[in-house]
Amino acid sequence: MRYLLIAALLAATCCLAQEWEAPNLVQNPGFETLDADGRPVGWEGTPAVYTVVDTPAHSGSKALQFVNNDPGNYVLCSQKIDLEPGWGYEVSGWIKTEGIKGEDNGATICLEWSDAEGNYLGGHYPAGFKGDTDWSRLKSRSGRVHEKAASCTVVCYVRKGMTGKAWWDDIQVTRWRMPALNTLLMQPNYRGQVTPDTKEIVVQAALNLHDYKLEPADTRLKAELVAMDGGATVASTEQVPESDSVTMALPTAGLEPGRYALHITLSIPRARRDLASDSWRIRVLTDEEAKSRTTYIDKHNRLIRDGEPFFPLGMYWSGITESDLSIYADSAFNCFMPYGAPDMKKLDLADKYGLKVFFSVKDIYHGSTYCPEGIETIEDERAFIQERAEQYRDHPALLAWYLNDELSLEFMDRLEAHQEWMEELDPNHPTWVVLYQVGLLEQYARTFDVIGTDPYPIPNSPAARAAEWTKRSIDAFAGSRPAWMVPQVFNWGNYRKTEEEKKGLRPPTLEEMRSMTWQCIAEGATGLIYYSFFDIKRDKAVPFTTQWDYVKRIAAEVDDMIPAILSVEPSPEIAAPAADWLNWATRTLDGVT
Repeated sequence: MRYLLIAALLAATCCLAQEWEAPNLVQNPGFETLDADGRPVGWEGTPAVYTVVDTPAHSGSKALQFVNNDPGNYVLCSQKIDLEPGWGYEVSGWIKTEGIKGEDNGATICLEWSDAEGNYLGGHYPAGFKGDTDWSRLKSRSGRVHEKAASCTVVCYVRKGMTGKAWWDDIQVTRWRMPALNTLLMQPNYRGQVTPDTKEIVVQAALNLHDYKLEPADTRLKAELVAMDGGATVASTEQVPESDSVTMALPTAGLEPGRYALHITLSIPRARRDLASDSWRIRVLTDEEAKSRTTYIDKHNRLIRDGEPFFPLGMYWSGITESDLSIYADSAFNCFMPYGAPDMKKLDLADKYGLKVFFSVKDIYHGSTYCPEGIETIEDERAFIQERAEQYRDHPALLAWYLNDELSLEFMDRLEAHQEWMEELDPNHPTWVVLYQVGLLEQYARTFDVIGTDPYPIPNSPAARAAEWTKRSIDAFAGSRPAWMVPQVFNWGNYRKTEEEKKGLRPPTLEEMRSMTWQCIAEGATGLIYYSFFDIKRDKAVPFTTQWDYVKRIAAEVDDMIPAILSVEPSPEIAAPAADWLNWATRTLDGVT
């Protein structure tokens, strides 16, 4: 029996090592089969907008065509498919566009799932294509389908409010096996930097054995710290997991300054095979290097600037003008994030008004929607970023680098590369990213120093989303990364074209903005960058002076409490209130709780 078991495990492991192929769940993926009315079998879509044509086609002889000249017309072409709760799925297809215009991001494919009563439970929404594009492949992987999902659909569509022509062909939805091992470097929590007061390196390992039909007891975890200069192992630990979540620690005592790699390996001992591996960059700093850092994240997830805790309190901007700065400086805000990357004169101007700046390099990804001219290949990205880092990294107004604004997982390799570049090019300023993909945050762990998410619920959803997203942003990394959240102060009507679309939309009230602000703080946010200054300037529903006065009042209230918010003095244990709607936290400052 023992030999049969080993043989079975060996066979299973061999299968695991092979390419895993799953069937396409989409019926009539190339729109080749039509019913008596000329409509694609298996698909449901409005014939006035969605038709099947012979040309252009990516493969075969047909493709699905979308034609829409009315931005108020929002229709979909969908197919019900069988998705198994608890599994992740990959959606892909070829898309071609012609004159797709509008403020959203174009023609795409998504997955959605609902419960048995038809209540929406979630979905996966990759960014699409706009403008004029030749056949391009969309390929994206979802998180796990909700456990209560009973009905699922794949949808070909053009985002709301957009017009033009688009075509789809060769649609695929396949089940995919998530990695067997995901790890998170818990300590040190900032760029893998071991300082003289860091006692140990702590890594958390999450095992996904469901997709591989294994139990924790079938596996073994090993963590090794390897010197980058000679490859020698300087510390290691090994254990048999007792559950799907494992924490491993290595002492830092005696480590020489320098660069290391922390390797984590998941193996199947009886099969004598490695199932998965992961690694993190580690850098042991000298005492002098640690003291010379000007802007960094401390072990309490606080931003430290010039030796003092700093709470980024700001707003999004478009460009920079002195007239706007003079208005903005008459507030408690201490920083801002301009989409228009500033030159030296603009940074000098911000410094004149005592304001810190997030420098945006969030568009420097070839093929992304707003990639600037001059980035003609992926290889051009490094030179563009390096030039700006070298030019502005020593400017006194620079606070952090804005590295990613909601880019999807398709950019993951480059998101990770850009983070690594910034660690090398500017050791003295952290990176910040903002995502709406709250269900996929864990997968972005290597792409930032500080995370942010942007819940904009008003008026169609509860303000409670601010707390929910903050909690998810922090819990996704087990509290080991700081969160600078992006609360809503704008009117969604600014992003709608017709009066019909704008009907019922409004900016948040003073009370709603105050509530969302303190929800974020109570759930652990250590920075707030509101969206947006330029929106409240252009909003026709509420005068700028009115909304700006409200926003200023809230900023002043937060500013007054920053010493308490950032205090790390021990607080007494307090029983959690019974009300699940209440977001709360305690802080102790100078002995007062």
